[in-house]
Amino acid sequence: MRISINMRTVFSLVIVLLLVLTFNIATSFAQDAPQLINTINTDYVFSVAFSPDGTTIASGSRDYTVRLWDVATGSLRNTLRRDPIEVHPVYSVVFSPDGSMIASGNGDYTVHLWDVATGSLRNTLVGHTSNIYSVAFSPDGNTLASGSQDETVRLWDVATATLRNTLMEHTDIVFSVAFSPDGTTLASGSNWQDPNVRLWDANTGTLKSTLEHTNGINSVVFSPDGSTLVSAESFKVHLWDANTGTLKSTLEHTANALSVAFSPDGMTIASGNGNEVRLWDAHTGALRNTLAGHTDTVRSVAFSPDGSTLASGSGDGTVRLWQLTPTSATITFSPDSVPDQTFTVGTPVNLTLPSATGGTAPYTYTLSAIPAGLHFDTTTQLLSGTPTAATPATLATYTATDATGQTASLTFTITVTDAPTTGITFVPSVIDDLTLSVNTPMELLYLPLAEGGTPPYTYTLDPIPAGLVFDAVIQALSGTPTTVGTTAATYTATDAIGTSASLTFTIEVIGDGPGGDALDVNGDGQVTIIDLAIVALFYGTRVPVGVSLPSDVNVDGIVDLSDLIAVAQGIDAAGGGLNQLPLWEVEAAFLAAVEQAAEIEAVAGAPMGFGTHVLPGEITSGNVAAALLDVKHLATGDVHLGKELAVLSELLYLLAELTVTPETTALLPNYPNPFNPETWIPYHLSKAADVTLTVYDMRGVSVRELVLGHQGAGVYQSRGRAAYWDGRNSSGEPVASGVYFYTLTAGDFTATRKMLIRK
Repeated sequence: MRISINMRTVFSLVIVLLLVLTFNIATSFAQDAPQLINTINTDYVFSVAFSPDGTTIASGSRDYTVRLWDVATGSLRNTLRRDPIEVHPVYSVVFSPDGSMIASGNGDYTVHLWDVATGSLRNTLVGHTSNIYSVAFSPDGNTLASGSQDETVRLWDVATATLRNTLMEHTDIVFSVAFSPDGTTLASGSNWQDPNVRLWDANTGTLKSTLEHTNGINSVVFSPDGSTLVSAESFKVHLWDANTGTLKSTLEHTANALSVAFSPDGMTIASGNGNEVRLWDAHTGALRNTLAGHTDTVRSVAFSPDGSTLASGSGDGTVRLWQLTPTSATITFSPDSVPDQTFTVGTPVNLTLPSATGGTAPYTYTLSAIPAGLHFDTTTQLLSGTPTAATPATLATYTATDATGQTASLTFTITVTDAPTTGITFVPSVIDDLTLSVNTPMELLYLPLAEGGTPPYTYTLDPIPAGLVFDAVIQALSGTPTTVGTTAATYTATDAIGTSASLTFTIEVIGDGPGGDALDVNGDGQVTIIDLAIVALFYGTRVPVGVSLPSDVNVDGIVDLSDLIAVAQGIDAAGGGLNQLPLWEVEAAFLAAVEQAAEIEAVAGAPMGFGTHVLPGEITSGNVAAALLDVKHLATGDVHLGKELAVLSELLYLLAELTVTPETTALLPNYPNPFNPETWIPYHLSKAADVTLTVYDMRGVSVRELVLGHQGAGVYQSRGRAAYWDGRNSSGEPVASGVYFYTLTAGDFTATRKMLIRK
């Protein structure tokens, strides 16, 4: 059967369908649109904040007051104002995590801490030198951060109202500060001359990274799970990966975005856009709704703790409360926790992690910090396998993500311990101290064998005197010692799984050595830089009649310049090549000379010049410095001594450098700079410390870490002592041309400088 439909009928049907669709779409948007539920009239509003229980709103105004409002009724509960009244606006307000206090950042360059229950002023934090535009409590409530027009961020101890740290990298007004949810990171954003967001280590105050913008930063905020950082600049709001610093997306605005806020479930971002508020899907970046009604710029937005209400404060003198449409149900886990786990190397693991509920199925699962040898199945949520290496307690994060991008996470620790083993022992269990004669071959000495643990074993012996050799295959020490001195040697056996045991003993090398050469000051049978260093240490000493002091080479009763020059010439005559001496070996020679000089002094019974004494670890610089000064004053016109004197002067300079203890620890400019491909980085240590040097690129990402170890107080300035960087990253690849930063960490001391690689 054929049905005939004329064009008028078709047109009528299309019109009806369009009307139905239009009605349904309009109804849908009307249902989803947040409704204005209250308008609170006050003065020009700079900042709004909800109390942790959601019952109270605080507002900071141009009329120098903080007001507390009842959320349910919109009625005024209290007015917080200093007495006498000071004519300074309140730019920022925030509740402490426990709701007992309010912090306000003010135009009088101070931060006020108010008691919420009584409305009284608890404390005033003084230190900034200009307006304070932002304040934020750490999640534990122990620390308060403040950002100011004086271009600094300051961290305060809330309990004592004292300043903990001042962060001074910004070069323009700091408009916003925010802590990450775990309290480890602080974000700060500054204005037009320094359009950057900086991420700081909240505990140490060190700069972790910098997120570059093109315009001034008005507001920064972390997502509830800490994975995303949102920054508002001019007509844009940016979403960044908080861990890597990479830009995830940008939300375009039509007016200046002065404030941003995350909903508690992490699903929605609110932003001020001129006179209106915009609501965005935090995962897709789609604009959900626009809230209009304010007649002046929206300066601040804040979600209630349960996410049901949004507050917006404006220059029109109102705080508006909007009822929000609930998002999909929050994701939860069943069970809602994972106990901390301890696994054993070599023992199989089968651990099923909880399933997610709520949100919008299906879910995807991820697990971070998986130990070597284990595997996580994202379909069955099963962690399985066999651990292959021991690891300390590591925080693992288990995350479920639903179809809309909503996430929830559980954290727990994973520890992997070594399999139980019997301890390693030696047979015999001790090594007797050893006495050898210099330049005399020693008899082959077999060291004890290990037993227990997990064979096979690896053996090491360190340190050993110059001229001796340790054979790790047969566990034997042999050779001919060439240097007089005492060495504390450590003999170590390590089994197949890394368990180790050690024995210690001393190796003493004695004797005057063959030849009886007067230039061989330490009697080790050769004339070396060690002899020269010993003479420098005794420089200026007057030798009493009847006393024999080897440093007085020419036996004229005083250790002076003639002795230094004689030994320097003796080094060349003996084939030592003073002019070709590798200067970076001077430090090792000097340390050996210090120990041997103390022994010579004890034998000779002669005091050091000017009443000083040479003792290991307690060296004074007077004698070496005097020698250096005399060499500098000596004419260098003698063609036979010119080269020796030039090198001798440099050697003495290095020796003097080794004896100096700086008054302060300092990081010095690298040299050369610019450089290609290598550079040296000098520094001073006023006291012994563990020293680390880290190189960062312009983004603040670490490209190389040089662990220099525990170093004594002194000057580390010459190429033999300064830190050395070969221009390569941690993977051994040459880095690109450009500006880099290097940070020295020595104990409590930290400093950063800039350098340039030019290729």
